[in-house]
Amino acid sequence: MTYKVLIVDDEEIVCRGMAQFVKWQEHDFEVVGTAYNVDDAMVLLNQLTIDVVFMDIRMPGKTGLDLLQMIQKRFPNIKSIILSGFSEFSYAREAMRYGAVDYLNKPVNLKEIEELLKRLKVMFMEEKKEQEIRANRVEALLLSAAKGYAKVEQEKYQLPVFKRWYGIALGLLDRAFSEQEIKEKKQEMRWEIGQIVPGAYILDSHVYGVFAIIPYKEESEVENFINMITQICSMNREWICGVSKTKNGIENLREAYQEAERALNYQKAGERRGLVCYKNIEPLFSQNTPEVQDVISRVMCMLTNPEKRNDAPKKLENDLRLIWNQGFTIMQFQTICIQYLIELNSFHQGLKIKNVDLHRQLNQTLREILLSNDFEATIVCMIDHIKNLVNQLNEADEQQLGKGVIKEIQLFILTHYGENITLNMLAEQFYLHPNYLSRFFKEKTGKNFIEYLTEVRMEKVKELLVNTDNKVVDISLMVGYDNPRYFSKVFKQFTGMTPSEYREKL
Repeated sequence: MTYKVLIVDDEEIVCRGMAQFVKWQEHDFEVVGTAYNVDDAMVLLNQLTIDVVFMDIRMPGKTGLDLLQMIQKRFPNIKSIILSGFSEFSYAREAMRYGAVDYLNKPVNLKEIEELLKRLKVMFMEEKKEQEIRANRVEALLLSAAKGYAKVEQEKYQLPVFKRWYGIALGLLDRAFSEQEIKEKKQEMRWEIGQIVPGAYILDSHVYGVFAIIPYKEESEVENFINMITQICSMNREWICGVSKTKNGIENLREAYQEAERALNYQKAGERRGLVCYKNIEPLFSQNTPEVQDVISRVMCMLTNPEKRNDAPKKLENDLRLIWNQGFTIMQFQTICIQYLIELNSFHQGLKIKNVDLHRQLNQTLREILLSNDFEATIVCMIDHIKNLVNQLNEADEQQLGKGVIKEIQLFILTHYGENITLNMLAEQFYLHPNYLSRFFKEKTGKNFIEYLTEVRMEKVKELLVNTDNKVVDISLMVGYDNPRYFSKVFKQFTGMTPSEYREKL
């Protein structure tokens, strides 16, 4: 990376001499402009991307102190260097209070400038590391809050402030891509969203998808963004998208995530590809009573547990009859069933059962429900659908879990080791019962979940200790450990050395 420099001095010879004779490029710096007064300097600052400003403290009219204050107010990330004579030391000291990072005595010494450039480069690199650590930490906290694993504690963790915003969930349609291809496609989508909305926060929510927090000021911005994302999804036909309703405040993060995922699941259930807004399908979820959600949760749990899976159809029938007895009309009851099927289809999609036409099965069941005009016929449609699913799961279970899902879980751990990963979270992510996942993971990998996660994290730690200058406390945060003492203890158990000892040995 090359850092951009602006030189400001009322003496033209000083500007030209510094620009010409300092070995800027050897230290990854480049002079992109010179100015002989504060007003001209501000014009260049507004026009160009500047990283460092060298400024004379005494100039006719507005002084270097005036320029320094304006830079701190409008461009707080710019590093300011003061050029002053020995007689102006008091001004230089005042400049440091205003935010200057260093000063040089005039006449300037070329070697002193180059030594300063070395210090500035180190300063920039350290700031970049800190920003990356903070960005990764913020993303992990936001994702945990979105999925309901943690509370939104904005002030405690200095999370960004979102006044008006909405969430979008994007998922890859084809799951046959390689690990590298998935990574590249998700990176491309991150770039696309970042180009449209630079202030967006994009979270790596799933192995095959992302969740983005999109801030906005005007309602027209929402429509424009949705149109652009729709075009992107329609053009490459690799992505589908679900959009939440607009929100006020970050405390609604969990709700937005659920809405966007529901819209995405609805999209999976149909033949049309592109984008679905939750506000357009919200009536389907208007009967979202606790009883209905309990039905979905209980049956999903049974389907993920092979030991209880065969009992799922009977359990569903009993639960649906209890819902019917609450006095719903046939239309209301069928709406509840359709909602259930949409949720179930998302689960079905996640299992990636081969040689099964999911859309045909779902659409057939939906048609049968809509054509029926009584409660019993609707019940039969639902039971037949879940019986077919149980049979498919039983037939594909060994192959699917042994070769497919376990590999995906390993990939998920390899790409999300810095987050607060738990067995229950993985079970939810991959539609498996926690006990069943734990047993099967051990059988297929030879390690239990904690052992595998720790091994992945420790290998990453060793890499960071060898290849970076990051502090041990920063590395612990990067790999998912909030407590540095516990992190050091785990590392010593794994390697026989503390992190510092490991780095020194190498």
